Amino acid sequence: MSDRGWTKRVRAFVADDNLDLYLLALVGLVFTILGITGLVGLDKLASAVLALLAILAFSQIKSRKLTQQITRARTGAVVLRTEFPPDLIERRAASSDILLIGLAMTRTVQGERTDLPAILKTGGRVRVAVLDPTNESLMETADRYRSHPQGVRQLVTRIQATLDDLLALRERHGGRLEIRVLQSIPSAGFNCLDRDKLNGVVCVQHYEFHPEGEATPIMALSRDDEPWYRHFGDEAERLWESGTTWPLSAEERSARAVRPAFSEDFGTDLAERLDTADEVLITGVARDHFVNSQFGKLEARLRNGQVLRFLLLDPVSPVVDVVAARNYAGRSGEAARERIRNSLRLLGELKRLTDGNLSVRLTSYPLSTCVFAVDSTRPNAAVYAEYYTYRAAGEPKFVLHPGDSFSFYSFLDEAEALWAEAEPHAFD
Repeated sequence: MSDRGWTKRVRAFVADDNLDLYLLALVGLVFTILGITGLVGLDKLASAVLALLAILAFSQIKSRKLTQQITRARTGAVVLRTEFPPDLIERRAASSDILLIGLAMTRTVQGERTDLPAILKTGGRVRVAVLDPTNESLMETADRYRSHPQGVRQLVTRIQATLDDLLALRERHGGRLEIRVLQSIPSAGFNCLDRDKLNGVVCVQHYEFHPEGEATPIMALSRDDEPWYRHFGDEAERLWESGTTWPLSAEERSARAVRPAFSEDFGTDLAERLDTADEVLITGVARDHFVNSQFGKLEARLRNGQVLRFLLLDPVSPVVDVVAARNYAGRSGEAARERIRNSLRLLGELKRLTDGNLSVRLTSYPLSTCVFAVDSTRPNAAVYAEYYTYRAAGEPKFVLHPGDSFSFYSFLDEAEALWAEAEPHAFD
């Protein structure tokens, strides 16, 4: 063998990670033979043992450094799952400090009905945060995130059921059960179990958009998964702190109460809806300005088959004086009557020109709110309402849709009831 080959072998032997073990084994074997044959005394054997221990310590140092390098290399390498850990339910049942955060948490809370009472009775703490079911815009956004949106009402029902279950659980068993509602959609759901203990778990479920099945990925983090264990645990705590205690106080319920959005005018929205509507009910005191300014459009709509109904005040009724004094500062009842008669003449002319489906009725009821009810029996119905303030300039305006439920049908039903009880007007 050449000198170059021997050189390579020597270098490989010296660089071998197990060199210390080879030396330890060799030295140990040599001194064992010497001790057995009596060629070495006890004092030299004792020195040899110390030397072997030194070599062994050196080997342990190398092993620990290697272990530290491996640990540092895997720090931050979190395992992503497609399912929750199989022992998550058992871990929750055995925990004494639980923080649960999610959209509705219906399955989780229902599945823990037997475990949560035991935790509470032994002094454990349970905190649950879900979306605020009284926040309509939040509910609409959350429903759109689901893979199969089933409507805001169903989502609200699910969340309300979770909250009702938790309240009933606290009333029956007492203990440290805290409930909060969130005003924003969290990016993930959280199961934080005994987070401050050595064996704590932070389970995180990413809320993907329109998931096919269970939303993923899912991460189950322990203290070995720093810094992410602390990172996601802290996020869960921040979400909890941002929540509002449930049930809401009277002040908080008032702040969340739905309010109509008033405006000075309807802009172009009303004109566009009237152009495409099949049926319109219009109520008002006189509506002379509307009929005058929209005469050409009203004619075109009637020729296109639109059904138009007008409900105006009866000009011969004494209620005109009451309404004029209430609604219009400085305007007499006679001036209001003349405006009504002018509208009736124009509407009669429209009927003569088009022979369209136009009908007018007169009421003696002192109208305080007047409406344009558009396609009232259809899903895209709308009520454009105007409120007459007492002797103040302008009429606050707002728009209602079937989704506004009580308010929409209240104004629509009032308009239809007034129409049903009013007197038909015969065109000359």
